[in-house]
Amino acid sequence: MTTRREFFQSLKLLSLGLFLPGCSGRASGEESITDRKELGVQLWSVRDVINTDLKGTLEALSVMGFTGIEPYGYNGSFYGIPAREFKTFCDSLGLEIYGSHTGITIDNAREYAEKAVAIGMRFLVLPSFGSRPTTSIDDFKAAADEMNRIGEVCREFGVRFAYHNHDFELRKIGDVLPYEILLSETEAGLVSFQADTYFFARERLDPIPFFENHPGRFSMLHLKDVDFSGSSCIIGNGLIDFKTVLASGRKAGVELLIYEQEECSEGTSLHCAEQSFHYIQSHLLNNENHGRE
Repeated sequence: MTTRREFFQSLKLLSLGLFLPGCSGRASGEESITDRKELGVQLWSVRDVINTDLKGTLEALSVMGFTGIEPYGYNGSFYGIPAREFKTFCDSLGLEIYGSHTGITIDNAREYAEKAVAIGMRFLVLPSFGSRPTTSIDDFKAAADEMNRIGEVCREFGVRFAYHNHDFELRKIGDVLPYEILLSETEAGLVSFQADTYFFARERLDPIPFFENHPGRFSMLHLKDVDFSGSSCIIGNGLIDFKTVLASGRKAGVELLIYEQEECSEGTSLHCAEQSFHYIQSHLLNNENHGRE
């Protein structure tokens, strides 16, 4: 088990442009937002209240100012609600359904893609390998092949397919990084990537070289911060220098930003979402033109 001291010391070994000097509580309080920009929220961040009050939670996220959502568990419907009915309710709140994390496979891709396009979703995102094996490089090559085939189906229907990383793809098997296999073995026109900043940090990897070496492959960023202990926290209260990451990501083609938080030790999940929303809007999106500092 990595200790807090060991985790923080390991972060110091990474690019100074990626990690800030310390966890200073920069997100406390609301900042002035002069021009609200597109920002989604992964509903996994508020799963505790989603499970008890789905519609009330969506209303709260809309009031906060999020412009769209990324649900999880899409299987042709959302949380047991038919896709069109769910979209109608989201439309009434001014929330776009940007895409969803989904257990998509080559076997269900056609059904999922057809229903996704019918409600105007931009992306279908495979969030992990599910039951696919992950023990060898050949396993990742086989997964990449399936991703290409899923991507072909999605392209046929007019929705984009993307893959969201966790941590296992960022751990070498021998001398090979599986994530590089996924990037090199998938076709740019069929598969894009949704980079999760938290898992890169947890595995002591800087995402920026991936952006620079694979321009155009990263369509989305999951903005997720990490604190001294290695836990997910409110954006701006942790160690990641999001201005640097975002500037590099934009140059590489990132077009959509999604807030996510794994656990919420600083308050309720809705409190954390609201604090993160204000930090992202005021410190990142309203200052993107400043680039790297």
